[in-house]
Formats: sequence, structure tokens, C-alpha cells
Amino acid sequence: MPSLQKFHANVARHVKLMDKNLCANLIRHEYIVTGRTKAKRSQRKIERFLSRAVSENKQMLEKDEEFKLKNNKALSYLQPPDKQEVGSKVINDLVNRYPKRTHGFTRIIKLEPRLGEDKAPMSVLELVDSEYEIKFWFTAKIVARLELQGLELDDLTKHTVTKLTQFRVNGEDKFREAVETAKVEFFKYDPESGEVTDADMKENLNNLPRNLEYNGGSMSGKLLMSKKFNTIPRPEAKKVELPKSPFLSS
Repeated sequence: MPSLQKFHANVARHVKLMDKNLCANLIRHEYIVTGRTKAKRSQRKIERFLSRAVSENKQMLEKDEEFKLKNNKALSYLQPPDKQEVGSKVINDLVNRYPKRTHGFTRIIKLEPRLGEDKAPMSVLELVDSEYEIKFWFTAKIVARLELQGLELDDLTKHTVTKLTQFRVNGEDKFREAVETAKVEFFKYDPESGEVTDADMKENLNNLPRNLEYNGGSMSGKLLMSKKFNTIPRPEAKKVELPKSPFLSS
């Protein structure tokens, strides 16, 4: 007779331990590279853990670290060997990094499939507003390229820069430093002469975006407008007065 059991208890325990290990290693190293399925499965557990830990820590601001480690109930999600190290980082570092956040502590970035026989889809699971944030440096490279090409930022890039810097401490200054670093490292830019020194890179920078209307042109300021189809603004809703019900007493 076929069994209705979908998974064994040992498999469930193993999955729980994997999620806890991913949570501890993510907080310890700020980012991890793992399979996309594992990243999506563990992300909601990590988000719930960080949300509870940060929220409970705000109620114990005047207490010492030892008291917080013992009485912060959210830290019981961690395994005993990780509770001291990872819990201390949550209390001392992440709480100060996310004073205004209640959710959205992590981000998943898709990578190319893993080399080998399985070709498994891979992803990066990272903490936002960290020094190792991949999207932060990737956006800084985009801004550096547009500035060297003499183009204005398009609306989507501006929106991304705002999201990356609004909750980061000295976010605009750090992003500006990252853009200048990206110019030197990726595009061979010489700050003293103000020019790109590599001939191949100069030729590469001549490849401009396909539609320049989004970079300071007629399409600037229209973030939600489709790039493929013409859109018509939605008309304003008219106020409708409903007739009085005959069943209501006057």
C-alpha cells in the first residue's frame, strides 16, 4: 500500500539545521553564495529572526550585553555554538545598522548556473547596507560608466541609488566614494588628468545606451512609462453620488 508520508522526520530536521546554519553564516560573513532554492527557503526564516531580534533589543537598550543575550528570546533560534558570536553581532552591530528597518534585511541576487553536471541555479544571499553589498557596487559601476560617458542618470538608476543610500549611515558620501573607486578600477580613469588612459576602454565607453531619451531626454521623469509600448495616462476618477435608498426612513 502506498505511503502518504511526504518526507521523513530526519529530512525535516536536516532542513531546519541547514536554515539555521545559513542564518548564522549570513550574519557572520554578510553574504553567502548558495543554491537559489536554499536561498529562497532560508530568506523568510532569516527575515523573521532578524525582525524579532531587532524589535526585542529595542526594549532592552539600557541593559548590558550579557543580559540581552540571555533575555532576547529571538536568539534561541540560533544553535548553541553560534549564539554567543552571532548574537553579539546582532546586538552590537546590526541593531545600530538597522534603526529604522522592521523588515527587508536581506536581498537575493541571481547568478549564473553552477559549473558541473547538475547546472544548479545559484544566488547570492546578502545583508543590505553592508560593506560587501554586491548591488551597491554594481550600481556604483553603472553610475561611473554613465558619468564618464557624459550622460545623466535614468529614472530607474536614480530610484535604485535612493533605495541603496536612504538607510545607510552617510550613504550618499559612501556611494560617491564607491563611484570614484569604480571609475579607477573598472574604467582605468586617471583622477589627476581626468581622462581614461586605456584605449580599449575608451572605445568601450563609446557604446551608448540604445535610447538616450531616458537619460535627460523627453522620457526623463517617467519612471513607470513602458519602454516598449506607448502608455496613456489614466483619467481622473469622477465623483459619483449614489441615490438614497428607498428603504431608509427619512
